[in-house]
Amino acid sequence: MSNDLVKGVVDYFKSDHWQEYIRHLTQKEEELYHTHMFVWNRIAPESIDKLFTGYFARKGMALDRKIDILTPGAKDVIAAHNVHPHDPESSLYLPHLDWFWKYRPDVIIEPSNPAEFGEEGKNVLAWGKSYMQNYLKQFDFKSVGPREEREIAKYFQSAHWKKALRLVEDPLYNHYHFNVELNFEPWILKVFAVEALKEVGWIVDHVVPCVYKGIGGKYQGKMVFLGAYPEEVYDIAWYYTPDVVIRPTTFEFSGDLPEDGDFRFNVTRIKYRDELVQRDDYVTLTDEQVEEVLSKV
Repeated sequence: MSNDLVKGVVDYFKSDHWQEYIRHLTQKEEELYHTHMFVWNRIAPESIDKLFTGYFARKGMALDRKIDILTPGAKDVIAAHNVHPHDPESSLYLPHLDWFWKYRPDVIIEPSNPAEFGEEGKNVLAWGKSYMQNYLKQFDFKSVGPREEREIAKYFQSAHWKKALRLVEDPLYNHYHFNVELNFEPWILKVFAVEALKEVGWIVDHVVPCVYKGIGGKYQGKMVFLGAYPEEVYDIAWYYTPDVVIRPTTFEFSGDLPEDGDFRFNVTRIKYRDELVQRDDYVTLTDEQVEEVLSKV
């Protein structure tokens, strides 16, 4: 059984599926921001964390931050969230990875059948600069002048923004969306947000634009903040409303709600993750098995 486990994990790291993500990290054609991957899995989350951490360290791309194990809201799904390799020699941002899995007792790790478990009919996909440029073309963003600047600055002193920061520090959750409506280019939102975070002593390593499955199952825009302190990842999810500079959303987006039911936010719940992990019969690799795998990939 021990040999079968090691071989199964080694086979996955050598698979076309995993090597496609390595291509995302090493290609120089365009800047990629984010990758999603979907697998069937029986290896315990703590072992996945050790494998990913050790794998990228040995490849000269040590992880830039901790891995969050979370439940993204879809039934029976767990993710190794924001796996972020870092190459100090690269001039391009390396895409951070969300590695989604469903437990399967009859496999070790295998790529999912995208017809059963995937996104847009795929089990690996990425978003980068060209995708986001095309996505943003559909919106008639308004210019920002002094009046709009004041309204944006006012938002970052609002009760909604302050509650968002409290949610990030709430031990019940480990990922967060702050939901707003706006009518201006989201990169401007990033600039104001980073300044507002600095004012409360928070430090952000990276901010990248991306999309997620939002209202009605359609892609919706967000800005992803990979925080250094606190070491959390939180997103400002946005919806284009042409006559509104910025405000907390007045309607529900998509995802789990916080305990108080406030639809202006979405969260991932640590309790639900723990229930899923404890429900199924995961296999934990010994440190020796982890080292054996890493020595072979």
